[in-house]
Amino acid sequence: MNRKNVAAKSRRRSKRMVPKAPPTTEGIVIPIPTSDSKAEADRLFAETVPGWEQLDNDERAEIAELALALRQRGSPPRVTVVRDGNGKFSINMAGKSATLDTLRLHNTFVADSLDPVNTRASELIKYLDSVGGCTETRYNAALSFIDSMAPQSQAEVLLLIQMYVTHDAAIRALSQLGQAEWVQNMQMFGNMATKLLRTSQGQMETLARMRRGGEQVVRHIHVDNRGGQAVIAENINAGGRGNGKLDDQTHAAGSAGISAALLGADAFGSGVPIPGGEREASMQDARGKQQRRAEGEP
Repeated sequence: MNRKNVAAKSRRRSKRMVPKAPPTTEGIVIPIPTSDSKAEADRLFAETVPGWEQLDNDERAEIAELALALRQRGSPPRVTVVRDGNGKFSINMAGKSATLDTLRLHNTFVADSLDPVNTRASELIKYLDSVGGCTETRYNAALSFIDSMAPQSQAEVLLLIQMYVTHDAAIRALSQLGQAEWVQNMQMFGNMATKLLRTSQGQMETLARMRRGGEQVVRHIHVDNRGGQAVIAENINAGGRGNGKLDDQTHAAGSAGISAALLGADAFGSGVPIPGGEREASMQDARGKQQRRAEGEP
């Protein structure tokens, strides 16, 4: 092989080793009208929505409706995640106004100072960094989830953060389950995913109970012995009072306050009489003390 062939072969090899540039993808811009004016919305959509002329009236109306609903919902806080030379993460406000974004972050975490905001932000960063996914997209997704649930207290914020990380861990366990090749690994990740999903469901039920304020359903069952049929009446007792009993006595279903109440416990606490030292009198013979006559006597 001469020198020219070697040079040509090296050039072909270098061309194959050059990585191809990834295909560029254009981002989708969602136009948000600044007012409820239909004329302004149509003008904005005609200028910014690709293929607006090819859409029919129903599709245009749906775009306008969804865009207006998105504007009324409001914008969640957005941050940028910065990593310094020591590998530590920090967040900065990503919007045009740092003051507005900081206030949105306070509102999302239901905080009246910077201390709860910094603590909750640090908790999210630690978890995302531990799973190798501390990116702006995932961090802002967590903020969007918490903001969409509209927490009413910092206790709800704590629970919502737990719900987010538990769901994320469950999805990771399920993805590992799909990639597992050994039965032991499949069982391990399957059990882990099941426990995490049950925990997530329990967290949702806890949040629902917190927002109901202790309201519970009390079910009274009255059994009619004549027909052997049970009649069930449901009453709602707000506040979670005691063990759910509304009164000391049970009323018949459907006639509460009309029919007489069933007998209940003795209000004075009198128990069953205890026998004393006196013996009971012997029971008399019903036939008296007459002597039995022998057979054959008149």
